[in-house]
Amino acid sequence: MINKPVKKALGRVVKSTEMPDITKNFSPKQLAEAITAKRTGMKLTLVDVSEALSISKPTLIKIEKGDTSVKLANLLKVMEYLGLSFSIVSDDLIPNSTTTGVNDDEWY
Repeated sequence: MINKPVKKALGRVVKSTEMPDITKNFSPKQLAEAITAKRTGMKLTLVDVSEALSISKPTLIKIEKGDTSVKLANLLKVMEYLGLSFSIVSDDLIPNSTTTGVNDDEWY
């Protein structure tokens, strides 16, 4: 058997980031931080994820910055790939919930 040399990764090493406190009220920033933390925790680069999902690197950067202009389909593709998911909870089921300041035009 011929031993093939181990291929070394090109570019920078991915540095893990801390997962945000996901028990707090949801925000685009919190989701963006969770996506970044999950990706970096898996040692995946922006290029790794964007190529695997056939989305552009700038789109992935927007997702990781919490940009609400990104298509929900792309956001969900990234979340699924990284093993993240949403739970849908009705405000009617949460005691003392308020919906002030909600903007239905944005994905969060």
